[in-house]
Amino acid sequence: MLLTMNKILIIDSTHPLLKQMLEAYGFDCEINTEIDYNKLSNIINNYTGIVIRSRITLDKEILSKATKLKFIGRVGSGLESIDTEFAKSKNIECINSPEGSRDAVGEQAVGILLSVLTNINKSNAEIKNGHWLREENRGTEIKGKTIGIIGYGNMGSAFAKKLSGFETNVISYDKYKTNYSDGYTKEVTLNYIFEHSDIVSLHVPLTEETKYMVN
Repeated sequence: MLLTMNKILIIDSTHPLLKQMLEAYGFDCEINTEIDYNKLSNIINNYTGIVIRSRITLDKEILSKATKLKFIGRVGSGLESIDTEFAKSKNIECINSPEGSRDAVGEQAVGILLSVLTNINKSNAEIKNGHWLREENRGTEIKGKTIGIIGYGNMGSAFAKKLSGFETNVISYDKYKTNYSDGYTKEVTLNYIFEHSDIVSLHVPLTEETKYMVN
């Protein structure tokens, strides 16, 4: 069922298909990727929905002015730029797309891990300056290491799958999931992660609960 007030404001870059699909469902979409917080605050009451990335924070102050807003669409996985508790109190639904970037994040995590273990970035910079320091940059292999993953959602599980070809021992902990051991990981406790891992990778959102999980 279509909403009576169906104007949507898109304030960050998105794939053109999103606008096309929303319009196919009868929504009137406006794109303004240059708008700032103050200008958005003055017009947000005109819209049923808003689509964002992370450029502008939708806090309590601005959401209190969004009298017609029914949903916030976040192009990405995290909702840190939205006051979700206040949005919920105003019956504003917050929608994200955590599966969209999981493979890219998994590959990026593997790339960072390889770079750290084998000094790729450091040695690359040195070679560009004419220095070949072979022994100083001798790295270690991923093979045989125990990698602990904290948070086994879309991102953590994608990372585990990417590691499956490296002959590693992957263990993981997720506070909100149980009995999820699969062909890519073994479910363990958080203490076990810290006691037995050679490498620890965090795949959790930054919240008051996860802040300073590691020092």
